[in-house]
Amino acid sequence: MQFTELSLAEFNDFTRENFSHFTQTEENYQLKVDSGIETYLVGVKDQGTVKAACLVTLTPVMKVFKYAYTNRGPVLDYSDEAVFNTFFEGLTNFLKPKKVLYLRVDPYEVINKRNHEGEIIESMENDYIVDNFKALGYNHDGFRNGFDPIVQVRWHSVLDLTDKDEKQVFDDMDNLRRRNIKKAEKHGLHIKYLDLDNIDIFRKFMKDTSEMKSFFDRDDSFYIDRKKYFKDQVLIPMVYVDLEDYTESIANDKTKMQKNIDKAQKALDRDPDNEKNQNKIKNLSEQIENIDAKLQEGEELLQTHGKELPLSSAYFIVTPHEVTYLSGGTDNDFRHFAGSYLIQWTMIKYALEQGIDQYNFYGISGDFTENAEDYGVIQFKKGFNAVVNEYIGDFIKPINGPAYKAYQAINKIRG
Repeated sequence: MQFTELSLAEFNDFTRENFSHFTQTEENYQLKVDSGIETYLVGVKDQGTVKAACLVTLTPVMKVFKYAYTNRGPVLDYSDEAVFNTFFEGLTNFLKPKKVLYLRVDPYEVINKRNHEGEIIESMENDYIVDNFKALGYNHDGFRNGFDPIVQVRWHSVLDLTDKDEKQVFDDMDNLRRRNIKKAEKHGLHIKYLDLDNIDIFRKFMKDTSEMKSFFDRDDSFYIDRKKYFKDQVLIPMVYVDLEDYTESIANDKTKMQKNIDKAQKALDRDPDNEKNQNKIKNLSEQIENIDAKLQEGEELLQTHGKELPLSSAYFIVTPHEVTYLSGGTDNDFRHFAGSYLIQWTMIKYALEQGIDQYNFYGISGDFTENAEDYGVIQFKKGFNAVVNEYIGDFIKPINGPAYKAYQAINKIRG
């Protein structure tokens, strides 16, 4: 068994066969290399069979040195101590002559599955991974919560689709999710997919949403580059309302409701003291007023925006292992159309059709209180019957001990 560099074909075959993050892909490797980032494909082989694989990047730090990062890797069986030790001992020796100051490893390994109240529903019983890293001189960077522009988020909200069909997944959602999906499908909402020539539509949704909610968003190049390299594995659905279909659907609702009112009124004429029919007419009349307001809104929007009104867009990366919802934005003035619900349902159905077992709503803060900065987002994802994956966190190993101590001291002074 030996640590070695891997060919692109060896790396690609292994990461496609074994569960891995989208950063551990051939497409991401090509993106990094073409961007001028020092990038290596390394792993472990046993008698010619690949047992571990990892995309590792080196970034300049302190002018002279480099910072090494494993990009949600390596991909290996962490319970196989021989493979684990061979990989990480070999990686240290591989990095030493490359003027690497320190190494950051953030395994894509779940330690606990939780509900969206933060309660543990299943322990993966792999705390031994922490001990194995420490035995090799790594420091655990702590069980972080919150978001960081550099360090990957430690909490994901995920939906397990294994052995499920469309009906079961839909029935498992809460009432609000089901109601809004049905509403969107009924009232003239449709999906189209954006490409590089119109990705600016998605970017505008994201910029408007990030400014309104004051959250960090990646720059344009992040999304554009990944669409260029991942190609059809990046899907950018945009939901829009066909305002002609919308007003027709609302008008049909009004017609049906008016018939119910007329029916109740006839019954009330026969029995004027029937409180049930009195209340029914009152409730239906109030609903008619709401429908009239929607009709007026639809007609006004049709005049000002034309037939198609964009509502929301989102960005997904697809691998054989999971469909990942990376980010999304919605026009706040039109949130009541429930466009974001239709996007999620469309992509969940896509994952089911492709036989992909995990739908990843991606990052949440790990703060499950009502004071959480992303409390609304957490509740949104929870409603789809998702659970929370808590990852094991980051490990840091100094490769050049004396220089790393100096680097820490400088950062402390700056801090």
